[in-house]
Amino acid sequence: EDSPARQRRHTTGTNMEMSKLAPAFAKLAEAAQEISEIFAAAGGVTLGKRGPGALLLDADGKPVKKKKEKRAPRAPTKFNEFMRTKVAQVKSENPTRSPKDVFAMCAAMWATAPENPKSSAAAALPPAKSEKGSLKSGKGKSKK
Repeated sequence: EDSPARQRRHTTGTNMEMSKLAPAFAKLAEAAQEISEIFAAAGGVTLGKRGPGALLLDADGKPVKKKKEKRAPRAPTKFNEFMRTKVAQVKSENPTRSPKDVFAMCAAMWATAPENPKSSAAAALPPAKSEKGSLKSGKGKSKK
């Protein structure tokens, strides 16, 4: 067990060590501020929480926001196309079913659908042309 006197000596020693480090931290902070000012003067770049180049400034010194590049939406997958057609079909056949039930029924149909490349029914279809992003990547364990 630590006696109260020993705990006081340990705390006092830690405080003395911290007081020796304080001037070093103050110099470090001054150097960081000086570097940030040099970068700001050179090209409007400041060092912030997000690293160098995180904040660009305009001629008035106001931050410039980067605009996101708009991209075209991804092409629908075979699953998306299957669900679009099947959901409409099941809804028309069963108008009283809830949307949740309709979606669950269609998702269950996907497991055995010939459009599904992972279903046993897909083996009966002729092989599709090789496309970029094919499902067969050669990674993972093979089933035996």
